[in-house]
Amino acid sequence: MRGLSLLFFLLISLALLLPAPAAADLLITPKRLVLDSQSRDGIFRLVNTSDRAQSYELVWQQLRMNEMGTLDDMGENAAGAASRLLLLAPTRVTLQPGERQTVRLTPRLPEGLPEGEYMSHLLFRPVTPPPPPSSVTGQGAEMQLAVRVGFSIPVFLRHGNLSAQAAIRPIGIDANGVTVEMRREGTASIFGNLSMFWGQPGKDGLQVGRLDSVAIYANLTQRTVTVPFDPASGVTVGAGLLMVRYIDPDSNAVLAESTVRLE
Repeated sequence: MRGLSLLFFLLISLALLLPAPAAADLLITPKRLVLDSQSRDGIFRLVNTSDRAQSYELVWQQLRMNEMGTLDDMGENAAGAASRLLLLAPTRVTLQPGERQTVRLTPRLPEGLPEGEYMSHLLFRPVTPPPPPSSVTGQGAEMQLAVRVGFSIPVFLRHGNLSAQAAIRPIGIDANGVTVEMRREGTASIFGNLSMFWGQPGKDGLQVGRLDSVAIYANLTQRTVTVPFDPASGVTVGAGLLMVRYIDPDSNAVLAESTVRLE
């Protein structure tokens, strides 16, 4: 098999995206976009963080969250798609090293549109040829690896008087973290960060774990997540009070909280 070369192209789509690191060549903000019927437009800001020109095409996806928090592709005819209500421009960008670009989404709502939350994901898909791949050799075979990374970001369009409330409940604990059951009521998706605090009754709790960017989309009423303990806290969680809070990342308001006594 000497001389055999295998070339892999990897396209990674993320449901709940933090700003892309520089190593990924493209910095995108915000990590999600929420518009309503009064919004004139929404804007994504792009920065090419690499040392070479990069081109991306912008493609709509119809992804929906399941109870495990992963995303299923529902196809282009999925109900409740925001993409059919938004004008996207441009649909392809080419950025020189360090260059910045804005992408604009403008609502186009037809008369008589039913109230509700409409959602799609916008995929920034690379079309620039990847850099020369690295080679990994072993036992006479050669493998070439070239990674091309794309990013898929949720876009929400809310029409009408929508709201959402959350409730959380710890349902399990082990040495690695706490499993939390999350429930959502209302007509909209909800987003937040989960933080865990532990302490003795009558004393301030110490933060012992955190999980950011936890969403419950409007197609779900509940999901289960595990919040890992943070070894850097230096705290050994034992008998005492464990509090879990679901916090709005923008306003810092507590969306839901629950406290359990550990024996």
